[in-house]
Amino acid sequence: MKIGILGGTFDPVHQAHVAMGLCALRQFRLDKVFFVLAARPPHKKGHRPRASARHRFAMLKLALAPSRKMVPSDIEMKRRGPSFTYKTLRAMKKKYPAAQFYLILGQDSYEGLDRWHHSGEIKAMARFLIAKRSGIRAVKKAGTQTSWIRMRLRRVSSSSIRKGDLATDDLDPRVSRYIRRHHLYGNNI
Repeated sequence: MKIGILGGTFDPVHQAHVAMGLCALRQFRLDKVFFVLAARPPHKKGHRPRASARHRFAMLKLALAPSRKMVPSDIEMKRRGPSFTYKTLRAMKKKYPAAQFYLILGQDSYEGLDRWHHSGEIKAMARFLIAKRSGIRAVKKAGTQTSWIRMRLRRVSSSSIRKGDLATDDLDPRVSRYIRRHHLYGNNI
């Protein structure tokens, strides 16, 4: 079994997140892609997510509802302490011992991989599927098995959505309605 893992704060989840998971799923013939919500992201110290983990997970479920192969995961919500990728990979390996794991990342996250907690363990446990940024040369990290995801990159970010800078197709309509119904991110959306 080939399992993709795409982690993030998803504050909120947007169409580029979903597109990256879908492109990886199809291009590398993955059996499933778990979208793992980082409940307590260690790389965002001092900058807590604006929406609660409960709200972010609800939006993730809405955005992924059309797909049976892209599944929201609350594994890091159930665990105490920071949301470290190596802990998630270890837990997934216990649950799916025969699976091959693929970490799906954007190029900016991949470039900082050597600074991740237990990065050596992560490199040993998973292959890497990377969405490159247009116009920026990508270099494979030493000690990794890395492939590039072929996809048209969308210029959208969760932070720009929180500020109210969004195009009509940046968010799944169900996610937009959820944000408005629960008054998340102010009155910007």
